[in-house]
Amino acid sequence: MSDNRENNSITENNVKKSGTGKSFILALAAVFLCAAVTFSALGIAARHTGKTPDIPAGDIKPLKTADGYVDIYNTVKAFAPTFWDRVIDYAYDLGSTVTGNAQKNSGAAVYEQETTGTADESSDYSGTTLQVEGVDEADRVKTDGRYIYILSTKNGCTVKIAGVSGGAPVQLADIKAEGIYCSDMYLSSGRLVLIGTEQVSSDTLAVIYDVNDPTAPKEAARCRQSGYYNQSRLIGDKLYILSNHYIDTQSIIKDTPASFVPSVECGDYCGAVEPSSICIYNNCERPEYTVISAYDIEDGSLAGTQSLLGGSSTVYAGTENIITCGISSVTTQVARFSIDDGKIGLKATGEISGTLLNQFSIDEYKGYFRFVTTRIKYESSQLPADTVNVLTVLDGELKQVSKIDNIAPGEQVYSVRFMGDTAYFVTFRQVDPLFSVDLSDPAAPKIIGSLKIPGFSDYLFPYGDGLLLGIGRNADENTGRVENMKLSMFDISDPSDVTECAKRSLVPSYSDSLYSHKATLADPGKNIIGFSAYGNYGLEYYIYSFENGQFSEKLYVPLDIKSEFSRGLYIDDVFYIVSDTQILSFTLDGFAPLDTLILK
Repeated sequence: MSDNRENNSITENNVKKSGTGKSFILALAAVFLCAAVTFSALGIAARHTGKTPDIPAGDIKPLKTADGYVDIYNTVKAFAPTFWDRVIDYAYDLGSTVTGNAQKNSGAAVYEQETTGTADESSDYSGTTLQVEGVDEADRVKTDGRYIYILSTKNGCTVKIAGVSGGAPVQLADIKAEGIYCSDMYLSSGRLVLIGTEQVSSDTLAVIYDVNDPTAPKEAARCRQSGYYNQSRLIGDKLYILSNHYIDTQSIIKDTPASFVPSVECGDYCGAVEPSSICIYNNCERPEYTVISAYDIEDGSLAGTQSLLGGSSTVYAGTENIITCGISSVTTQVARFSIDDGKIGLKATGEISGTLLNQFSIDEYKGYFRFVTTRIKYESSQLPADTVNVLTVLDGELKQVSKIDNIAPGEQVYSVRFMGDTAYFVTFRQVDPLFSVDLSDPAAPKIIGSLKIPGFSDYLFPYGDGLLLGIGRNADENTGRVENMKLSMFDISDPSDVTECAKRSLVPSYSDSLYSHKATLADPGKNIIGFSAYGNYGLEYYIYSFENGQFSEKLYVPLDIKSEFSRGLYIDDVFYIVSDTQILSFTLDGFAPLDTLILK
């Protein structure tokens, strides 16, 4: 079995508090959270006493729009407080609520890759690696083809701006954001957006800057919403932020809505979210909200907001829908939010069996939603129980259309990639079965191939016609012991007969690319596979190409020992390796070294 594979984690930045007593509670919360994630990721519930009930996956759960604040208050008040709730509430939401007199508005809130106004439209440059075309994702390095923006969190929250239009990179300016522990960054249309945790309240905060003149960036707006930061996406000029807001049921006040519902502050709106924008699962198990808000990055206004009392962890975003998924006692609850230029509507809820690995375990295609999960298969009340894997297809109402169950008993999902009518996913215990599934008929999906090789792939990237790149780890075929990294190239020209046409073992055993798709630059057009890894000399950057049926190393560079991360990107005919301490540049043709800029 693998180590815990959750991508969402609590960091010092997004739970930081002052005071000895608070630090103790936070440390205790971290211990309990780690335990909870480990067990919940495997679907283990402490109260389980027998076989897992046969819950029809995808059935719509009773859902209602809140009938006023009193209705919400009574719902939240009905939750019996537990020690777990108290720890999590304290860790995440201390000081996150606002009082009723904070409201400025008593009415309801009205609600292909990045480009910016300063970009050279004729330039050719790489962007952040995305799951869905047209849906931008946050990262710590962004470029518009003329300037590179680097988010550093070593000493507060600083964005370093470098110009590269003259050839050699030159540091032009810094942004030192106040009052925020930064996590993510976007760049679009002359706007730079920082997202993270507000230092005072521990709520989610987005700070928008005008960078039309990168040498003189100016703060344009701040937007805050209740709860700890989960995920975000940028579609056009609308920024969608999702946060999770826990309610301390012992501290709510009936006449103070902001004590038991989420709050939003942006532009002219500030205060508790209106009841018309809150929906409630009748069977929700915790007083936890999923808060999703849309902000216009041009003027900093609130475009829309919606909250669901029920909570979620994993997020998938397309251009028309956002899917949120959260673990209940034995299943995963699913919600579908429609999105349209900032307007948000909760359209359906349901559930599927098992738990998700990450956002790539979810996909939307031709009106259907597909999921790959791992679930515990209880044959008795004895632990440990075995695992099986499940592929589920739901319709737009999140009703089950079809399901393939009991896939690869004893193994669990390590990576998933949906590609139109075909899905590929990897499971692992001792060897790496790469399954291919025909989804051309959503009502009757079929497993059409299964390739077993030692090790596993953590991420799968389409790499041109008929090829699928896998980045993962080697493993001992007999014991399953995880070893060093490896690259695999799969020939998927015939999905029913997938082969590993090339592989290469690497020295490093750890890389950010094993845990975040955004850490890898996989560009089949330029034939570049770039990523950083921790090798013999600390953080190192590697570039490979795939030619003549094999992987060929093009560049290996030890990086500054003080660097916390790195990203690779190209602009026109120059390749840049960017970290929080330096920028290295090379020719794109042959990767000959050009310049080094030490960032201040």
